[in-house]
Amino acid sequence: MTSLQPRPGQYNLLGRPESGYTMKVQSALRFKGIQHQWLDRFQHAGLFQQHATVQLIPLLFLPDGTALQDSTPIIELLEARHPEPTIHPEEPALRFLSGLLEEYGDEWGNKLMFHYRWGYPPDQKVRSRSLATGVVGGLTFPWLGQVAGPLLAPLLVRRMVPRMAFAGSNDNNRPILVSSFARLVELLEVHLQPRSYLLGERPSFGDFGLWGQLYQAYLDPSCHAILEERGAAIVTWIKRMENPEVRGPFETLSSLAPTLQSIFTEEVGPRFLAWSAANARAWAAGDKQTELPMAGQQYYQKTFKYPARGLQLLRSQYDALADNETLNAFLRESGCLEYLQADADTPPLQG
Repeated sequence: MTSLQPRPGQYNLLGRPESGYTMKVQSALRFKGIQHQWLDRFQHAGLFQQHATVQLIPLLFLPDGTALQDSTPIIELLEARHPEPTIHPEEPALRFLSGLLEEYGDEWGNKLMFHYRWGYPPDQKVRSRSLATGVVGGLTFPWLGQVAGPLLAPLLVRRMVPRMAFAGSNDNNRPILVSSFARLVELLEVHLQPRSYLLGERPSFGDFGLWGQLYQAYLDPSCHAILEERGAAIVTWIKRMENPEVRGPFETLSSLAPTLQSIFTEEVGPRFLAWSAANARAWAAGDKQTELPMAGQQYYQKTFKYPARGLQLLRSQYDALADNETLNAFLRESGCLEYLQADADTPPLQG
């Protein structure tokens, strides 16, 4: 067993390398130049259970010993406490779009990654073995994980495959998710070819959210092959974001729009925001299943409260910028505006 324990007076990140949300936070910590210690989730199971309010990673111990969960508020806290180098563009419209891309990565990008990771035998084999090795090594001795991990791996696959439905990955939605990943790769490749990061020559909030999921996808065989074949610029960006740095300024929205807008028009709006709005309406109505037309067919999955809250936050952030004509024009032309304006059929969440 490891002897590592949280170090008082500094940040301690507890998670796993298979978690896009954990790696997203680690990338932000590295970009900020914040000293931190890595704690393995499986080797610190008791510590996790003691401090976690939900069974999700990462968990970040702050220098005062308190703990925080959920990658988005974690990075927001890091930005507030360590504002330089900033992850936010000065241009208000661009800052909002960066946050929207972060949410797209967290919520929709995760669906795409999860679909491939647990929906295809080669990916199941690779990821179940790395997780099983970590579980066994964490519960007993690290070396034993190398021996017993392969025996546990098939059981993890049997456990994870049924959970695919919670991420929207089912037989009905398979064509939608496959086409979404393919189109995202095509659009993002064009957008990243002339620049180092999503919004110019320095990483933004949006980079961390989208990268966390695409980094995980790149680690798995199926998406790795797709990205190596069709996404050379994306692969370069994925590797760069492991240790991101300032290479220059943020661009302006006008210079980014020719290739950025297509990502919002084809992915962020009709997939992520359309699903988010439908999920929020379903949650408000008490419907257990969310359904909506998407890509010429019906998309459906379980209704969840968390993304409904996420959409409510996005709408409140947009409302504060509702008179920004630059932002409105971009959102209107990309088909996103209708989802971000207040929905009379969806009352605000309470509690």
